[in-house]
Amino acid sequence: MKKKILKGIGAVAAAAGLGALAAGEVMWFTTLTNKGNKLGQKFMAKNEDFQNQFVCDAIVHAEPEPTLYETADFKGISTLNSLGEIANATFFPNATKDKWVILCHGYTADPASMERYARQYYKKGFNVIMPYMRGHEKGVRTNGHTAYTMGWMDRIDLLGWIDFCISENPDCKIMLHGESMGAATVMMTLGENPPANVVCAVEDCGYTSVWDEFSVQIKEMFGLPQMPFMYTSNLAAKRHIGLDFKQASPIEKLRSANTPLLFIHGEADDFVPYRMVHELYNSYNGEKDLLTIPGATHAVSVDTDPDTYWAKVWEFAKKYIDIE
Repeated sequence: MKKKILKGIGAVAAAAGLGALAAGEVMWFTTLTNKGNKLGQKFMAKNEDFQNQFVCDAIVHAEPEPTLYETADFKGISTLNSLGEIANATFFPNATKDKWVILCHGYTADPASMERYARQYYKKGFNVIMPYMRGHEKGVRTNGHTAYTMGWMDRIDLLGWIDFCISENPDCKIMLHGESMGAATVMMTLGENPPANVVCAVEDCGYTSVWDEFSVQIKEMFGLPQMPFMYTSNLAAKRHIGLDFKQASPIEKLRSANTPLLFIHGEADDFVPYRMVHELYNSYNGEKDLLTIPGATHAVSVDTDPDTYWAKVWEFAKKYIDIE
């Protein structure tokens, strides 16, 4: 009788383990691949709490400005990263080659979502590069991959774009500016000790680590507990694309960084929780500044209070680069 009970318990445990592993496969597929994310978006569209975190990129103002796509010349460009992989971007060349900004978009977005930032930098005389983050270019295997790496491998691509700017002008000064996943990309890139041409950076609503962010969203978006599903989804991501949620950690990468960095976050953001900006800011030993925007949810600080936002960005940046 005891043996039958033990066998029964073992069978239940094995079934539970297999179920958790299967759930991990579903999690990685729906969150980190193009095809799977389409399914995930359908699920998230039914999640009112998730949807309330976002406002359309193009918030309507009384007198909306023409987009940069309507007023300036632009083209698609490519470069190679240190692994010999191709990276693609939208490029707005300006009159001179001395000032550059690289704008990194967020999760499931694209370069066009960064136009509202690009417009302001272009007015200040910057050459503007807006790369596709890994897996985000529709119909194209960006960098040979179709999976998202949440900034981890994107940092290698961003170093390639920095080299591209320097190839255009070895004496150029470069700013980095990222939103959400793009902000995580910027922070992890700074941890790679980029060339001195990178004089300052802005991270807007970035997370402390992929593990920390997914630990929040696994409950909010999927209604699942962290244990065991974070572990099985991390195992699946490592097996498929070599992404370790704990290793992909901006807060850890910043420990070896020293580039001046402006931290920005919306105080009403609970998609990438507001507390994370203070954890990041307090742990950073380089030159730094902090701006938080009351009432702003995720990735809309620049739209919620644009005057305060840009005044702070220019106040910070002019310490390191000529701002017209």
